[in-house]
Amino acid sequence: MRFDEPIWTSAEMGASCGAITARPWYADGLQVDSREILPGDLFVALQGEAADGHDFVADAFERGAVAAMVSGEAKNVAKDDARLVQVADTSEALGLMASHARGRAPATVIGVTGSAGKTSVVQALRQALDRGAAAHASIKSYNNYVGVPLSVARMPRQSRYGIFEIGMSGAGEITRGAATVCPDIAVVTTVGAAHVAHFENEAAIAEEKAKLIAALPKGGMAIIGIDHAHGDLLVAEAGHAGVRPITVSVLEDADVRPVRMTEHHNCTCLTANIFGTLVTYKIAQPGREWVLNSLLVLAAVKAAGADLGQAALALAALEAEPGRGRVHELNLGAGSAILFDDSYNANPLSLKAALRRLSLAPVATGSQRVAVLADIEELGQKSEEIHLSLISDLKRFNVDRIIAFGEKMAAIGRVAGIATEHWKNPLDSAADMLKSLRPGDVVMVKGANSAALHQLVQGMLKLSREENDFPAGRWRATS
Repeated sequence: MRFDEPIWTSAEMGASCGAITARPWYADGLQVDSREILPGDLFVALQGEAADGHDFVADAFERGAVAAMVSGEAKNVAKDDARLVQVADTSEALGLMASHARGRAPATVIGVTGSAGKTSVVQALRQALDRGAAAHASIKSYNNYVGVPLSVARMPRQSRYGIFEIGMSGAGEITRGAATVCPDIAVVTTVGAAHVAHFENEAAIAEEKAKLIAALPKGGMAIIGIDHAHGDLLVAEAGHAGVRPITVSVLEDADVRPVRMTEHHNCTCLTANIFGTLVTYKIAQPGREWVLNSLLVLAAVKAAGADLGQAALALAALEAEPGRGRVHELNLGAGSAILFDDSYNANPLSLKAALRRLSLAPVATGSQRVAVLADIEELGQKSEEIHLSLISDLKRFNVDRIIAFGEKMAAIGRVAGIATEHWKNPLDSAADMLKSLRPGDVVMVKGANSAALHQLVQGMLKLSREENDFPAGRWRATS
């Protein structure tokens, strides 16, 4: 998006959160991490569990921050520095800034939640809507108590669409995030066992997700993926909230569904009914999960009154986000292998989707489909049961070899009868991983963020000297 006006000015800061500043200024960006500061940004010093942003104000200024919002003493910065902006509480001030930014932009706002696919849907929606008018969206997985208000506070005043991810790890987080976003349209991608350690069961997770639907204004629209056991609960919540439910399914009869569909290893082509409008399009990403994502995207685009044709074109050119299925070529010296980088976190739903995508990939004769897996976290007392439930998927999706970074994945790989190796430290394994691959292999990396598999991926890419994403059209392997 092109910025014709600053994101924030000193006058708006004073009006929105009572900030006191010594001189006029304007900022082109907003950051809470001093390492991400660009010249002209505003830095907000938040007090976190692990670090205090006030300790990094000096670093922010060195990197070019035009001002820093503080509520305490900034380390190594003079108390009378004119660049300091004083507030009573920086966290509360950030929330007030978000409310101001939400109100100043004439934007249709879409809130997105779900147990899987949130970030992919948000980014695809941004690309789809930005073709017709200025669209702003959350970046990365900025979906928690800091990420949501930060994302909304960053929304430029000229935005016509705002797309915001709202996540949760416990009760109450969807309600809080929805109150900040104030969505006109809600999207619930799916419901599964993600973060089940913090909830009694999946039904409780669905009830929490339904809080986003409850936050819609009367007459709003709720886009609801129903390919799970709790679709009826979400649809019922829409009825209670006085909003229109739009059901979305890859497998069942729904308001939004495929009419014809052909899956390939590097894309999917389909015709879909988008609650009354037939659209034929191509998704530049393979896998059944991307079919659902695309249907959710097109349903939200139509609900927002935007151009379905432009959205379909965006889906045809879609690039996966880093760590969420992006494809790379690994140079092995005597040949190459294909890497699916799905290293950003894992839950049972997203792992099954990644395995299914791996199964679609063609492999050369004598080559293998290799799954590099770390244990799934935040499953609580159901962890063993849920991990064991993955055995059938490992068999069904034709995994030839497992490299496990975790006791549970190693155990279920062996029970599944698949050649399984238990490796200990992904940070030191990049070279050994490359040496273990054969030319023509396809390797998929998936696991909890705590396992740091993204660093394994980075190490593999660095060692293979591959800097560019691998275009799917270059695949020449045959199954």
